[in-house]
Amino acid sequence: MNEMPARIIAAFAGILCVYGCYWAIRWALADYEARNLSRSGIEYALRLAPGNPQFYVRLAQADPTQALSAMQRAADLNPLRSSVRIEFARAAEDHHDFRGAERSLLRAVQLDKTFAPRWLLAEYYARRHDEARFWPAARDALATSYDDITRLFDLCWNFAPEPRIILDRAVPNRADVLRQYFDFLLAKNRLDAADAIANRVMRDAGPDTVPSLLGYCERLLQTNDSTRAVETWNAMITKRLLPYPALAVAQGRSLTDGAFEKPFLGIGFDWRVSAVGGVFIRYGDGSSSPLRFNFSGKQPESCELLTEWAPVEPARRYQFVVRYSTDGVNDDTGIKWRVMDVKTGADLLLGAGHVIASDRKERAETYKFLTPAQARLIKLVLAYDRALGTVRIEGSLSLRNVALGFGS
Repeated sequence: MNEMPARIIAAFAGILCVYGCYWAIRWALADYEARNLSRSGIEYALRLAPGNPQFYVRLAQADPTQALSAMQRAADLNPLRSSVRIEFARAAEDHHDFRGAERSLLRAVQLDKTFAPRWLLAEYYARRHDEARFWPAARDALATSYDDITRLFDLCWNFAPEPRIILDRAVPNRADVLRQYFDFLLAKNRLDAADAIANRVMRDAGPDTVPSLLGYCERLLQTNDSTRAVETWNAMITKRLLPYPALAVAQGRSLTDGAFEKPFLGIGFDWRVSAVGGVFIRYGDGSSSPLRFNFSGKQPESCELLTEWAPVEPARRYQFVVRYSTDGVNDDTGIKWRVMDVKTGADLLLGAGHVIASDRKERAETYKFLTPAQARLIKLVLAYDRALGTVRIEGSLSLRNVALGFGS
């Protein structure tokens, strides 16, 4: 009596297994046919699996004349899939059904809380020149954004190239978005627009913001705007984002890391070393070792080795003190310090800044100069120029420290 139910159960299980295998094979065949993206192949796939919404999406791509009806069927079969709604919107716009396209994108935004559908909705309103709806859509997209959003910033500027409008209507008060927008403005050479948000970027600045703020400081230096450059530099120091004492130009503190104790940033008000063939440099290792330049004799006949920008007071006397030693270098070294007025390009040392020692003793040289009446920014330059009648030098130069301050 117990064998009969067991046999019935086994038979029923076998039927289910066969039925399942049949539909698995059928769906696999349908998927294979649909991958050809030919109309006939997709239609055959739909006959095999009429309930697969993705096949209707492929039919819309393969046959534009059936796109709207196919996408409507796909949406009916899978009403909660945002990607289907996005494809439906694309097909509707191609067929000039703009209300249908907008409606489908709005539904995609409701279904998917991420960036992609909001970005596409903002793009749609931009193509339709719908200003009233574009700005809220762009702001919503930026509020949910992630990764690189440069294209959306480009879209805002193409739609209305007015910095205040973009900032007020599109850019949310989100630190990472503000930082990316700041980077975008600097990359596009829109320094005035970047100035307008620099304080907001600085307010929430963290370690990830340092490259952006250093880039901004560099752009200010390139435009000879030493005041804002110093403000930006010192603000990073105040927030402990840079490991230096603040610059105090009015008190004569204009130099950063005169003892070469920190790894060089190579940007802003820190030291920059040049990659010069034939010159080997040891620097910025955080130790008390001097900054050392080894000359192989194969270096260029003229080159810059080390530079730093420094803010100064106009019409003031300064002195620049250098402690150094040389080893194996001839007296007529060709190594020279220059103090360049950034505004005019004039050398304020008037060619007097040669390093001339030829022994291993540590020496100190003091160079005095007067800043011009309009000068706000100078550039300290350690350079090598082969002296006339000599061969290119070999040996080394070690810099222990340098100091810059008011002179008498």
